[in-house]
Amino acid sequence: MKDVQKSRLRALTIIWIAIFIGGIVFIALGSIMISIAANISGTAAQDYFTNNTTGIKSKIGKGITDALSPQIERIAHLSKGIMTSIGSFLCLVGVGICVLGIGLFKVKYLAWILTVVLMFVAIVIDVIGLGFVGGAFPSSSNDKGILATDLAYALIGILIVHLLANAVIIYYLSRKTTISVFRT
Repeated sequence: MKDVQKSRLRALTIIWIAIFIGGIVFIALGSIMISIAANISGTAAQDYFTNNTTGIKSKIGKGITDALSPQIERIAHLSKGIMTSIGSFLCLVGVGICVLGIGLFKVKYLAWILTVVLMFVAIVIDVIGLGFVGGAFPSSSNDKGILATDLAYALIGILIVHLLANAVIIYYLSRKTTISVFRT
């Protein structure tokens, strides 16, 4: 009987560690997005247009750059705000996932319920992500598509592995023996 209990706890340990590491990954991605957003500048685009032109083209380019300057700055500020918001959201989700992992470690029933629900949500997001990445492939050999083919294949592989991992976690957590561990 103790061997069965140890194997259940070993599998549960693997799950909570994986969930905790996933939370840390979310926090890292959010932090990276926030740091990238901090470096976005409206003047960088203006400098690019100004430095890439010479002679008569430079006067035309300078005129266009001067005319578009307020719009470039607005777009830069908007993109900074959007990226900072997304980065902050990812950090918050990461902290929540880490707390969820700790709840599983402490064998809390609420953590079990939230994990099962979030794994179903993650599966839905993975399926939607597969649709988006599949739609980003080039439609013909002359078309470049939205994503590079290698990147699209890598994303598809990651999404499939994540989907399967979530399915295995749901299967394991929904077994009667595992549920009994959380209800005690």
